Amino acid sequence: MAVAAASARMSRRQILVTVAVSAAVWLLFSSTWPMLPVRLLVTLVHEAGHAVTIQLLGGDVSFVIVNEHGGGLTSGRLRTPDSATARVLVSSAGYLGTAVVGALLLEGATRLRRGRVAAIVLAVLVAAIGFAWVPWRVEPDAFSAAATGSSSGDGRFTVLVCAVAVLLLVGLAAQPMVRLRTGMIAALATTFCLASVDDLRRVLDLSARGGHSDAANAASATSLSSWMWAAIWLVLGGAACAVGVWAALSKDDQQESPATPLEVG
Repeated sequence: MAVAAASARMSRRQILVTVAVSAAVWLLFSSTWPMLPVRLLVTLVHEAGHAVTIQLLGGDVSFVIVNEHGGGLTSGRLRTPDSATARVLVSSAGYLGTAVVGALLLEGATRLRRGRVAAIVLAVLVAAIGFAWVPWRVEPDAFSAAATGSSSGDGRFTVLVCAVAVLLLVGLAAQPMVRLRTGMIAALATTFCLASVDDLRRVLDLSARGGHSDAANAASATSLSSWMWAAIWLVLGGAACAVGVWAALSKDDQQESPATPLEVG
């Protein structure tokens, strides 16, 4: 039984290859249409990071939506809108929150029932976002609509995204192929960790066109530039992924060692 369980787990090499390939695919092709379903899920978690932080700071969240272009929008009001600290925390929470979720998923892909718990927890998280903050119809203001590509129909679209994501994640948790489940969770976790790269790309593009981004929001409240904030989020996202990989590999060592005497004897 121990040998069978060990063979079903992802090995150290498989974990590293999965993370490396997932990172390369996301960095190279995240803007292409085949990656749109993953981008929508990443954006949903990103926007939820803003919403959670607004509420933790005592503010009110009006809605969280994503759109068919892969963008997203969180509308809310801070209790202290002039507070630079609050604005930085809310601006940073999208990318840092997504990176933290990614690190936890990556570690949980191999630790808790071989990824099953991680898939179910993510499904519950997506369902909670949908119930708490996604309305059937929204009316974004003109500036937000132009900056994010959002429209009045994005509430219904986001409800559909949440429903499909929950069904797919529950299906992934229920299916019996352990390596498929852990591999997909590890790949998804890696994209979450590296989502901050997207803002760095957007800053490079939007800064040239005078556009707006989370990094620009953070920059407006501090002496750091939007480029600096994007770089900070990129480093922290990469660090979160590294911690998740380390935890997954460390657990793999602990699980493999007891099986060695059984294989030798």
